[in-house]
Formats: sequence, structure tokens, C-alpha cells
Amino acid sequence: MLPVLIILSLLYAENSTASDTSNKTEYEKNLNIAAELYLKKKEIPKSVLVRLVPVNHSEFDIYYETTGPDHKLGKTDFFYETTRLIFEQVTSKNNDDFYLPSLKLISFADGEYAEDFIDYLELIIKMDKEKFCNSINGKKYTNHNPIKYYSELNKCE
Repeated sequence: MLPVLIILSLLYAENSTASDTSNKTEYEKNLNIAAELYLKKKEIPKSVLVRLVPVNHSEFDIYYETTGPDHKLGKTDFFYETTRLIFEQVTSKNNDDFYLPSLKLISFADGEYAEDFIDYLELIIKMDKEKFCNSINGKKYTNHNPIKYYSELNKCE
């Protein structure tokens, strides 16, 4: 009887570890990859970088939590450096793969980082106002500030 209980407890422990890993969302898995590369001072591939852009407020909360004092990245500039890298893909490198994701990221602008996000938005609009207006047409985040404000300011239809 004892050997059966030991085997069952080992199986349970193995399954609970597996379910802990499977409970992580794809976003969290990608964030962890980016974090490990960042901490090792290695370049974050563009494919990982673009997937750091949250698609909703829950993912943004996970991303922003990296600035918290209890997070392993809390004493680093991970959040600020990776957002800068994302925006620079558009503003410096003209990488269209990052254009819409950058606007999506800007739609989360709030608090201490909002000013930087808005500076990048203004630069993106200055680079090509027509592209900005055409790109946001029909996007849900057009209803969120600062995208909404700049859409109205630039008379995007």
C-alpha cells in the first residue's frame, strides 16, 4: 500500500508542476523570454519584442508589473527600455510590423510613462499624418486617449 501512495503522490506533484506551467498565458511566456534575454544583456529578437505589446488591459498590467519592487525586473528599466525599443522600430527603423502594435501600446498611456508614450505618438504622426489616420480607422483603441485626442486633433475621419 505504501509504494502505491508514494507513486500517486509523485504523479500528483508532477501534474501540479505541469499545470503551473500551463497556466501561464502565451503573453506571460513571451514576457519571460524577453526578461531572460534582457537580464542576460542579449538582444531581444523582433518576434519576441513585438509580442510584448499587450492586446488588452490584463496583459498591460502584467507588462507594467515588471516595474514593481517585488518583481525580478523591478530594479531594472526593462519596461521603459523595451517600450523604447518597440517605438524605435517605427520611429527610427520604419519597421511597418511595429506600426500598429506601437499605436496599440500608446493606447495604454497613463501615469508616469504617459508623457513618453505621447512623445512617440506625436513623432509617429509627424512622420506621416495620413498613415496614422488611415491606420487607426476602425480600431477599437481609437476610442481611448491619447489616440482619440490625436485622432480628433488631426481631423482623422
